[in-house]
Amino acid sequence: MSQSLSARPLGDHARLALLVAVMLLLGVFAGAGWVVIILSLVAMLFLHELGHYVMARWTGMKVSEFFIGFGPRLWSIRRGETEYGIKAIWVGAYVRIVGMSNLDEVDPRDEPHSFREQSYPRKLLVLTAGSAMHFVIVLVLLFAVLLGDGRIVGGGSGAGGVESWTLATVSPDSAAAAAGLQPGDELVSVAGVGLTTFADFSRQVQQLAGAEVEVVYRRDGVERTTVTTVGERLTAEGAAGFVGLIEGDRILAIEGLESVGAPTYVQVAEYGRARIGEPLDVTIVDTRTGRPAVVEGAMITDLTTPGAAVRGFFGVSADYRVEGLGVAQAAGESLRLSALIARDVVFAIPTIVTNGFGGTLDGLRDDDQAASSAQAAREIELRRLDRSHPDENRILSIYGVARIGAEAASDGATEVLLLLVYVNAFIGVFNLLPLLPLDGGHVVVATYERIRSFGGRSHRVDAARLLPLTYAVVALLLVVGGVALVRDIFDPVSFG
Repeated sequence: MSQSLSARPLGDHARLALLVAVMLLLGVFAGAGWVVIILSLVAMLFLHELGHYVMARWTGMKVSEFFIGFGPRLWSIRRGETEYGIKAIWVGAYVRIVGMSNLDEVDPRDEPHSFREQSYPRKLLVLTAGSAMHFVIVLVLLFAVLLGDGRIVGGGSGAGGVESWTLATVSPDSAAAAAGLQPGDELVSVAGVGLTTFADFSRQVQQLAGAEVEVVYRRDGVERTTVTTVGERLTAEGAAGFVGLIEGDRILAIEGLESVGAPTYVQVAEYGRARIGEPLDVTIVDTRTGRPAVVEGAMITDLTTPGAAVRGFFGVSADYRVEGLGVAQAAGESLRLSALIARDVVFAIPTIVTNGFGGTLDGLRDDDQAASSAQAAREIELRRLDRSHPDENRILSIYGVARIGAEAASDGATEVLLLLVYVNAFIGVFNLLPLLPLDGGHVVVATYERIRSFGGRSHRVDAARLLPLTYAVVALLLVVGGVALVRDIFDPVSFG
């Protein structure tokens, strides 16, 4: 017996060391961004349960377990009446409070400290503490962002609506890349027109599809001039003339058409008039992924005027140079923005639950169907799905959120913090939905028990009668979560 007891801590420490090694390997092979976002999500789950834990202890309840993750235990330690630890599957965390329902067996000595024996206000404090913690996180993250960057308040505009911005990213195979522009450069003018807001710049460039323009920019304080040809991106009307292409695609090459660089729509039209209805391999920059792809068997079915078929594409994004807010202003704005974000999430939840669940499930079924067909039909179907079920209407798995967060990390800490703001706001609101096993479902049960308790009689709901509904909700969440995970792996989400 003494030998087994002494061996257990060694095994725990070995498993914990293995977990640390896995995270280090993830950072080496996948990038530090993945480690940062995974640890951020784990910290978010930990803080949620910490809210329940602190409030339970403060109200006199007994907490027997506090674990990060589910499944096999990797490491744990007991302090007082609570066992703290880490489990293998990091998709959540939990705090076990004794006597949550009439199904829990509780030592008679612990019954006064069980959840079911507490007053209604104390139960509400414990049940809502997790979501409350998410909104505290939202406030803190927004405050941190606003201290360093005030653009999310005023849109980045200075006096007279003129924005101070530099290039944040330069897309490959774009006019900006051909001109030799780099992140950090400051555009001074394009086609002789000085720049004001980034939105105005975008509208200006959209009217210059295929035009050769002079670009004046500033790098390291030195003004430079270059010439480039504005790229072309298909409009909805232009894409409608190609079976297999969608709005936003950029054509890089067409089978049989020789051109220096990417062909213009005029060249495509001249070449395609004699090949309408003929299957052609078309190389594009996919608007979903931003990467080159070949659409096999695409067909030209109709041609329109260049002005209607394409809009200009320059290939840059903006990085606003905006001073952070003062402490007092950042505090006030973080409160205001938190309330607006919470309101938006509340109104978005019904759409997410209805369209999101259906879109996620339908997307996987249709993807499977398309995968069994020929390459050309698959590409066409995938693009049809993108039109009818855009990415913003699908539910993301933890992997999907982590993937977006890892990509956002390359754009700086601000983007990661803002992503975490919306993730926390969503979880905080979603967790209060009146469905078991969510905290909101427990609030409904506690409220019902309080209403039925009168005349000195304490009414308790029979948890066994609620188990079928609870299992149904859990099953639905697991199915949708599993489908979302598969889609996020094989059909990664894109926000353009």
